Amino acid sequence: MDGVLLGIGVAVPFGPVNLLILSYALSSFKKAFFLGLGALVADVFYLLMLSFGILHFLNQTWFLKILAIFGFCFFTYIAFLTLRKKPENLEIQKAKMDKSYTKSFLKGLFLNLLNPYVIGFWLSFASLSVSNQHPIALTLGLVCFIFIWILALPFFVGKFSHLFKAKVIYYINVFSALIIEYFALNLFYKTFWG
Repeated sequence: MDGVLLGIGVAVPFGPVNLLILSYALSSFKKAFFLGLGALVADVFYLLMLSFGILHFLNQTWFLKILAIFGFCFFTYIAFLTLRKKPENLEIQKAKMDKSYTKSFLKGLFLNLLNPYVIGFWLSFASLSVSNQHPIALTLGLVCFIFIWILALPFFVGKFSHLFKAKVIYYINVFSALIIEYFALNLFYKTFWG
């Protein structure tokens, strides 16, 4: 359940990838889906790198506390950035379409691979997963929700594009920011007092 909740907090805010998925979905469900799939593959890549690299350092108490402080600060910063977006800056328009599904996929992949916020998120997630009682369930819930999101978002935008006004997107962002901040506080509490 925590993984799905974190997935909602992470996947739902309308940042660069989601806004691009929205704009692609106004013209093509498949190209929007492949863009999101590329972004998800980048996420899984970082998750695997963390699993085989950093996670075995996390049995050191000092390292766990440093990572938890970083995770708390980063999650709080992401929540702040999500809340800061003004409704008028969230209008979506049709994007110039790539000619192939491969180009859409690669655009999503590199957009997430080169995004420092994505790297910061996965570092923060590493400390969160260590403090969680069911880290595998947390990770599976997160990845599954992101996959469902990249499938559902273009579908619903294609069917109900008239509902995705800037004000609606703004309220979705506020809800997502609250979820992210919940995890930031939860991580901090569990590391130092839990």
